[in-house]
Amino acid sequence: MIVLDDIYSSIDKKNTKKIRRHDLDWLRIILFGLLIPFHISIGIYWTTYGEQINPNLENPERSGLLDYSEDEQDAAINLYTQESVDPTSMFLHWMHQWRLAALFMISGFGTAFAFKNRKWQEFIKERFFRLIIPMFFGVWTVGFVGSVILGNIEPDVEGLISGFIWVILLSLFFWVPVLGKILSLGHLWFIWNLFQYSILLTPIFHYINTKPDRKIAKLIKSTFSLPNGLGIFLIFPLFLTFTEILFKPWMVGFLGSGYQWFWYFLFFLFGYLCIISKDQYYAIIEKRRIIISIITIILTLAFIWLRIEQYDSGIPYVDGGWISFNIIHNSKTIFACLIHSFHSWFWCLTIFSWGAHILNNPSHRLTYLNQGVYTFYIVHMPLTYLSLLISSELGITNLFAVIFCTFFVAVNCWLFFEIAKRNKITRFLFGIKEPKNVIK
Repeated sequence: MIVLDDIYSSIDKKNTKKIRRHDLDWLRIILFGLLIPFHISIGIYWTTYGEQINPNLENPERSGLLDYSEDEQDAAINLYTQESVDPTSMFLHWMHQWRLAALFMISGFGTAFAFKNRKWQEFIKERFFRLIIPMFFGVWTVGFVGSVILGNIEPDVEGLISGFIWVILLSLFFWVPVLGKILSLGHLWFIWNLFQYSILLTPIFHYINTKPDRKIAKLIKSTFSLPNGLGIFLIFPLFLTFTEILFKPWMVGFLGSGYQWFWYFLFFLFGYLCIISKDQYYAIIEKRRIIISIITIILTLAFIWLRIEQYDSGIPYVDGGWISFNIIHNSKTIFACLIHSFHSWFWCLTIFSWGAHILNNPSHRLTYLNQGVYTFYIVHMPLTYLSLLISSELGITNLFAVIFCTFFVAVNCWLFFEIAKRNKITRFLFGIKEPKNVIK
């Protein structure tokens, strides 16, 4: 999985040495690491996985809801939804806008590096074995266990057998737009999107890689030569905005589907384009790191305003699907698309610019963590459900529940990784690669 593999900045053809981009390795680990507290938090503060495992709602007496009238209880429960605008929910919603976008960009970075020393046939073969096989295996095992913990499958012999068969049959419909991924892939939708993007863009990647001096390749690279960084500051986010304008009225973005499918596709493509620009991209974000950060802060304030406006009006300016409100576009929806895309894009630039500035250093710890990222990603969801269930039973709530569950999931993911990496078959099924030597 490219976004989870080691990333290299260049290849010295004379010495056949690969030089690693340590900052991108660190950022990939950090961004995937945020999955654990994020998925735990949305289970607590948004009740994403159901009231039965939300420790804040499982026991009305413990949560204090019995002290309120029925209407007040309903109002309190409504706080635990994605639509609420309390500070915690706003923080989670803000993080959700750029974290996955940055990961898809890192995937694009990795694809650019991979094509430097692979033929397109080798690339597709590798994508299949590194993405599709672990995806199916994860759905049939990790996804099945998660369904049992959530109570969607009865824990008796008959229920387990019929539930397992149902999970396998349902997984065969993963390709069905929107509905298929939601029902059958769960958190592993990221892998399927990444595989689709890789296959669809392979002809373009191959063309640019083999014909770097042709007009199309030169035109793409010239974007980074525009004065004052205009290419990555304006042109790229405008393409993202146009995608939202085109698809967002009709499609709610959810689990990488709807308008998000096209949106993340562009982040993946732009990641590739940034790397093939050679040193121009890094020169721009290094030279203009401070101005990037200032613009990002301004856009963050604009995003907060937009999120509050969505809450007050009831119109999902951030999430999309305005046609259900008899709106295709008006001035506010256009402005929403502009704010949303520029906000996410500039947060990616901020992360990558500061990452390049302070994180591009080798480390043996980095080599170890690189091995475990894919495994942590695959197995963390059922452990998340289990940790929330335990928190409910122990009466641990709010921030203490987040801390407890994060520790529980991280430790058990690490133990699972240590066991899985010791066998060739489990290394293959959970995407564990042999570590590469760190070049200093």
